Amino acid sequence: MFKEKLRTQILGGCLQDYKNHLSGLYKGFYITLDGLQGQYLVKISINPANDADMATLISFLDNHKLNQKKLINAVTGSHSISLTIKMPSLGKNIPDTINSIVDPVIDYLISYTFTSGCSECGSTMDQIDCFEINGGHYFLCNTCKDKIHASLQTSQQEIRSKKSSLVAGLVGAFLGSLIGAALWILIYKLGYIAGIAGAVTAICAMKGYTILGGHLDKKGVIGSVIIMFIAIFFANKMSWSWDAYSALKDYGWTFTDVYKELGYILEETDLVGSYYGELVIGYILTIACSARSIINAFRQSTGSYSIKKVN
Repeated sequence: MFKEKLRTQILGGCLQDYKNHLSGLYKGFYITLDGLQGQYLVKISINPANDADMATLISFLDNHKLNQKKLINAVTGSHSISLTIKMPSLGKNIPDTINSIVDPVIDYLISYTFTSGCSECGSTMDQIDCFEINGGHYFLCNTCKDKIHASLQTSQQEIRSKKSSLVAGLVGAFLGSLIGAALWILIYKLGYIAGIAGAVTAICAMKGYTILGGHLDKKGVIGSVIIMFIAIFFANKMSWSWDAYSALKDYGWTFTDVYKELGYILEETDLVGSYYGELVIGYILTIACSARSIINAFRQSTGSYSIKKVN
């Protein structure tokens, strides 16, 4: 996850690098660090002596957030603290940024005699290990790990037992895709091909399917993605037709005429290659921008999960 030189500067080099996260014991506290889309998520396992300790901790974190511009959010659970940190623009500033935010929190916890154990139940008596659950990382005792595993299995069975209304869902996906198609046309009018518009199309299509179909299952994800590609095709055609109409309207062409005869117009102006080239680029950018959302939606639609111990 980090070059060794940087890792050794982060929290005294106490956290081990497992390629996709850091985790370990720092000053007696179990800590994990994940990188998420321009942010770092630091989770600290804590065990307060009483409820009053948590109230004062929340007040401390609120003030700490005001004093640290890079600290985006600080959330407390019964036995955990989650710190969301904005990534520095320069890699060499990463250790100082993380240390300046996390160290004061650790010092506070030590001074108020907090301890560290399982991030779910707070146990300090059982063996505590780091587990990767659906891409996130948590220090847990085996009892809590087993409970979470059982809960995920139950959820998977419930999700797989749900069925959607395909026709109604596809109507919803179509209506949702219109939002992304409109954004595609708008961005194209500004002179750009934007994969983000394709990603919006995918998200809106899946949301529309969920609303009218009742549930986004596997066939719903597949149907939404197909509609996304169709919507982008027609959005691209609409964009080109608008440009052609702007050039031909003075010669008596209506927009409807241009849209119907776009293929002929492209052949006459030797722009067929450019038209399909831009469409292919648009599809590539769309896939790049929406792949994660589609994959996550597919996993959720099947109730799939992953849980494993970090070596």
